[in-house]
Amino acid sequence: MTLRKSLAWSFSQEFIQKGVRIAGSIMIARLLTPDEVGVFSIAMAANFLLNSVREFGVGTYLIREPELTYDKVRTVFGLTLLIQWTLGAALLLLRFPIADLYGQPGIADVLALVAITFFFAPFGQPAIALLRRDMRFDQLHHIGTAEVLVGTGTGVWLATLGYSYMALAWGLLASTVTRVALTLAARRDHLRLRPGLRHWREVLQFGGWLTVAGLFGTIAVEGRKLVLGGIINPGTVALYERAQMIPQMSRQTLFMPVGRVLLPSFSKNVREGVSIGPGVEMYVAATTAIIWPAFLTIGFIAVPVTVLLFGDNWRTAGEILPYILGSAAIVAALPQPEQVLTPHGAVRRLAAIRFVQVTGALSFAALGSLHSLELFAALLIPTAAVFSLAVYLSIRSMMGTGLRRLAPFYAKAAILSAPCAAPAFWAYIEYGNSLPIGPLLAAAGSAVPIWFAGLFILRHPLSGEIAPMVAWLHSRVKPPK
Repeated sequence: MTLRKSLAWSFSQEFIQKGVRIAGSIMIARLLTPDEVGVFSIAMAANFLLNSVREFGVGTYLIREPELTYDKVRTVFGLTLLIQWTLGAALLLLRFPIADLYGQPGIADVLALVAITFFFAPFGQPAIALLRRDMRFDQLHHIGTAEVLVGTGTGVWLATLGYSYMALAWGLLASTVTRVALTLAARRDHLRLRPGLRHWREVLQFGGWLTVAGLFGTIAVEGRKLVLGGIINPGTVALYERAQMIPQMSRQTLFMPVGRVLLPSFSKNVREGVSIGPGVEMYVAATTAIIWPAFLTIGFIAVPVTVLLFGDNWRTAGEILPYILGSAAIVAALPQPEQVLTPHGAVRRLAAIRFVQVTGALSFAALGSLHSLELFAALLIPTAAVFSLAVYLSIRSMMGTGLRRLAPFYAKAAILSAPCAAPAFWAYIEYGNSLPIGPLLAAAGSAVPIWFAGLFILRHPLSGEIAPMVAWLHSRVKPPK
């Protein structure tokens, strides 16, 4: 499957899953009380650390391994069974102490079903990884869509029958079973796959460093909040999390679907001796052309947008939002290190980069928190700059391109950002942070046609992707003669 089609399937999967989950959460909110949902949420939070290590990078090993053999697939399956069954057993044993810790007996019942998912999930994990390796994102799309529909539907249905928080737990189990069943249906040869451990050292070495890198990344994100809340107060964490919602949504809707595709695509290029440079250039061109104009526009109207969405109590979140958007824009200027280093097998270097990230993130967070929330937010920008510099130095020899070839894409994105953000800038000059809803919507809405026009005027690479899509849509809505 081509890269373009893979991206289309990946984005479709992301939007459908997000839409179903939002609809499900709205229905659950009407069927269950906050206390009932809270029991499930606490159980899932207690399960968070186990989830962060349950895959241990073995699926990624299958995606990028240059010399993949049947014995290596069996080894991944064997290690997956060993790791996840051990974690599942630990969760079963710890469910009562965890429930007692929170004073909620129902948490133990939820964790019992969550633990069962650890015993089912390994049977489909190697097949999922191989489907990604083979770029079968159409099949992954159907599996993911069915999984979320079954899981959400089960949860809502059981909630209507009075199963309370257990409805959500059964929904989680149903989605896991659905994913495994459909994955094995797509790769029927794995129905007879036997576990093995012949290459366990090689797989664990790769997966271990990948897991360490992932843990460092998680600590950098979550640890920053702990520092902020510990030095100032928990209320500042809520303000920071609220301000993070916009860049977080962009990461989920843009970077996650792209990342799912780039890893197997770049891994295939590396195996075949093909440069990943053109893919890196297209990624940088697309992300900067989307993120930079959008974030600059929102930055000028951050406070009125935040007040409109969440109320005046969250005004401070709008005041720190421009700093968060600025840091996210800096990070968007390069691929994530996983997308370049993992296909080359440079997982130790990846762990080192994430260590640099966590060190810088926590140091700047502590420095800023000692003064104020505003300085904490402002220091996110140098934090992002240091991290991006470290990323560039670590990936420049592997990404098949350089700053000289990327510079025109940065220039076009910067030029495109100015006219897109001009209406929002004018509204800010005219009204300040007391922008009425009419001019607010006009400033945000006018950026969209300006952006489309700018892409074609600048002959940006994205215009070559958009034009065929527009032609296809026009052919579908054009009335027959």
